[in-house]
Amino acid sequence: MAKVTLAPTKSNLLRAKRDLGFAREGYEMLEQKRQILVLELVGSVETAKQAQDELRAALVAAFQTLREAQLRRGTLELARQALAPQAEHRVEVTTRSLMGIELPTVSARHPPRLPAVGLLSSSPALDDVAVAFQKALEAADRMAQIENTVMRLAREVRKTQRRVNALEKIFIPAYHEAIAYIIGVLEERERDEFVVMRKVKERLQRSRRAAQATPQEGRS
Repeated sequence: MAKVTLAPTKSNLLRAKRDLGFAREGYEMLEQKRQILVLELVGSVETAKQAQDELRAALVAAFQTLREAQLRRGTLELARQALAPQAEHRVEVTTRSLMGIELPTVSARHPPRLPAVGLLSSSPALDDVAVAFQKALEAADRMAQIENTVMRLAREVRKTQRRVNALEKIFIPAYHEAIAYIIGVLEERERDEFVVMRKVKERLQRSRRAAQATPQEGRS
């Protein structure tokens, strides 16, 4: 356990009590932060599981649609269609703040499916493939956002937990120990001073009594 080394004085006692108060306030704030982050993390993990299931289902549907299109149009036709000009997909990543943590928000813009070739060479099966994979891409966008959020929250929870443990098990007990030590030394000093003052008082009283007795012996 870490120790707080302070000289046993009244000023240092006040200082140690003040620092202990700050440590307790910091502990309470960090504990509240930890609880909020844990609740957010649990919710995000559940959301991530749902997003993972949605992405898996979208990918299964997309590849199933692709296999059906291959059976209808052939692999060479699909490869030729894939060489057509592709629409531009845009992804914007912004952040939102939670307890001082920047969490990502992914905003993906996927253009609608447009015929890229002539009508005679196009096919509803190919359009279905494009739509299915676009849905899978949208699910992947959501999954990426949630996974990133989970990782950042988990990292911050671990960091906050370490700080809470340090305050609870190291710093706060160390200040308690330092305060108890200073109080013990000060009380011992007060007892010693009391004993010294009592002896001085007794000595003064004996001196007064001796001084008062001296004139009376002279008159006799």
